[in-house]
Amino acid sequence: MKLHTVVISYNRLELTKQVIETYHATVSVPHSIVVVDNGSDDDTVHWLQRSHALGMFGLILLGRNFYPGYACNRGFAWAAEDASFLHRQDNDFAFLPGWCDELWQAFQDPAVGQVGLRTDDEELNAPWNVGGCNVIRRELWDQGLRWDERPWSELGGTTEDYYWSQGVKNLGYRWTRVARPSILTLASGDLTDPYYIESYGVRGIVNADELRRQLGVREE
Repeated sequence: MKLHTVVISYNRLELTKQVIETYHATVSVPHSIVVVDNGSDDDTVHWLQRSHALGMFGLILLGRNFYPGYACNRGFAWAAEDASFLHRQDNDFAFLPGWCDELWQAFQDPAVGQVGLRTDDEELNAPWNVGGCNVIRRELWDQGLRWDERPWSELGGTTEDYYWSQGVKNLGYRWTRVARPSILTLASGDLTDPYYIESYGVRGIVNADELRRQLGVREE
C-alpha cells in the first residue's frame, strides 16, 4: 500500500500545522504528501513555502480559492505511478495513531473503492457520502473519477463530496468508513470566526452579510 495524500489548505494556518505534524507522526505506510493551497493569506503562504523548502511536503499554490474539488484534482494528478491509494485531507482534521491500520483493514474487501476516515457515528450515519477526508483506490482515478470542480455557491446545497461518492458507486464499487476514530476534528464552527462566516455563507448555510451585521464582524 502506497498512499498519496493531498492536504487542501485555505487559511487557518495553526490548524494546517497540526494536520502536517500529526500526519508525519502517525503515517505508517509508504507515502507522499502535497499541500494544495486555495489562495490563503500571506502568513499561511510564507509558512507553506518555508516548510516545502525543508522537504516537509510538495506544494501547489493556486493563488485564489478554487474550492476543494478543483484543488484535490490538481493534487491527485501529482501522484507517482506507484501510488496505489489517493487520499484527500481537509486542513481541519488531525490524525490519530493507528489510522493507517484502520484504513488498510477497510480496504481488505476488494469491492470497497472508497473509505472515509471518520466513523459512521462521527458522520451521523449519513447515507449519501463518506465525508471530505477519504481515500480511494488509485484504479478509480485511472478509470476517470474526478472531483466536481464547481464552487460551493453552484452546488445547490450539496458538496463535492456527494458527487465523488456517487462516482465511486457508478464505477461499480462501494464505499465505507473506518471502524474506529482515526482523525480528530480541529474545526470550531464558531460563527464569529470570519472563516466560517465566509464558508457557511457561500454554501447557503447562513446569510453571511446578515450574520456579519448582527455580530458586528467586519469583512476581511
